[in-house]
Amino acid sequence: MTRTLIVNADDFGRTRSVSAGIVHAHLHGLVTTTTAMVNLPGALEDIAQAALQAPALGLGVHLNLTCGRPVVDPAGVPSLVGPDGCFQTPDALIASGRRPDPADVEREWRAQVAAFLQTGARLDHLDSHHHAALFSPELWQICLTLAEEHGCGVRPPAPRETRDDVLFSRFPPASRRFATGDAWRLLAARHIPSPEHLITRFFARRARLATLLSILTSIPHGTTELMCHPGWMDAALADESGYAQEREAELRALTSPQAIRSVRRLGIARSTYRQAFTR
Repeated sequence: MTRTLIVNADDFGRTRSVSAGIVHAHLHGLVTTTTAMVNLPGALEDIAQAALQAPALGLGVHLNLTCGRPVVDPAGVPSLVGPDGCFQTPDALIASGRRPDPADVEREWRAQVAAFLQTGARLDHLDSHHHAALFSPELWQICLTLAEEHGCGVRPPAPRETRDDVLFSRFPPASRRFATGDAWRLLAARHIPSPEHLITRFFARRARLATLLSILTSIPHGTTELMCHPGWMDAALADESGYAQEREAELRALTSPQAIRSVRRLGIARSTYRQAFTR
């Protein structure tokens, strides 16, 4: 059985330098797909440019509830924004105990997908910033419905074991249980294309070549997505994000000749979602 690897770079459009670094990681490294934060300034222009500069790069939407301003008028999605009209951080959202209104989420996520499609890019798959689609069963169902309507894939809800995942560690226990249990069953029941495996540990202090090489040697049979966050750091990223220098470390590892040779030696087929699930 073939071992197929989708290497997805999250956060395309986070800044212009992050977008450029992701395209570089595709043209000169292992990245095969990326998902864009279409609500951020310059993201739509970056998507259109990437579609021309890197036509083999799978482009998708990084459904967003926790960074920047919504695509729709903030007044139309009051449960998603603070007094400044911006999304709340995941920590602030969880600490507040507020549950986003699913109707507001659907309105905003539909607008994000529509904005992506207006660039002329082909939609490869959907996932969510800070795993926001797993905040509740209702949000996960919205994500799955959008994938069905647009005939695209969806990132698996979670690694089978989330205790080592920095992002999932923020979730309340009930959300973690949902991500590793019922969310998988809902995905399977709707027959939406999705890898059998998700790897998220190439992140933060583990974002280095040694981790990547270890991951590559243990890729299972079937289709696996490796989540990553490469990019070049710029002043905007350093000012706005707590994950800046680590992106350059990821970029170095993902474009390392040693990692590229390892994929070839191990016989791992690299793929987009569309390539992996279109027969």
